[in-house]
Amino acid sequence: MKLPLLTAAGIGLFVCLNSCNPQYESPPSGETQAYVPVYKSDVEKSEITVSDARSTTNAGKIYAWGNYIFQNDQNKGIHVIDNSDRLHPQKIAFLNIPFNTEFAVKGSFIYANNGNDLVVVDIHDVKHPVVVKRMEDAFPYVEQKYPPQPGYFVCPDPEKGMVIDWELQMVKSPNCKR
Repeated sequence: MKLPLLTAAGIGLFVCLNSCNPQYESPPSGETQAYVPVYKSDVEKSEITVSDARSTTNAGKIYAWGNYIFQNDQNKGIHVIDNSDRLHPQKIAFLNIPFNTEFAVKGSFIYANNGNDLVVVDIHDVKHPVVVKRMEDAFPYVEQKYPPQPGYFVCPDPEKGMVIDWELQMVKSPNCKR
């Protein structure tokens, strides 16, 4: 007879402890700040273009090459900066390389990741760079299942593609938490 009594007490303790666990609280209603997944699109990935200079949004590594400086803008591409006047460097162009996070320069070529592909860009004419080679799936791309910080976030949708980054935004009723 004592066994059912202990089991009932154990269940009561389990329910009590779990009701205090913040993991079981209901999600916030209304707008709140939460992470939203950024997806990789194969169509977007292959579109490497040159555009006018623009401001940097998420600065990454820099590389000096002759009279030029190249600066990565995480997941967007590479800024081309004319540094021939060392006191007044000027952004002159932006090399759009979607999902680019790393690059190196050797000789007159930029070697950059484009998602999980490696692209080689000829920069002999720095104002008119040309993609000369693409090696598909050169880098294993690790899908990000969770944002960088714990808390509420928008659940990833596998039908939208692979999650390659997370952006903090104001969203209505985020539906996932970790």
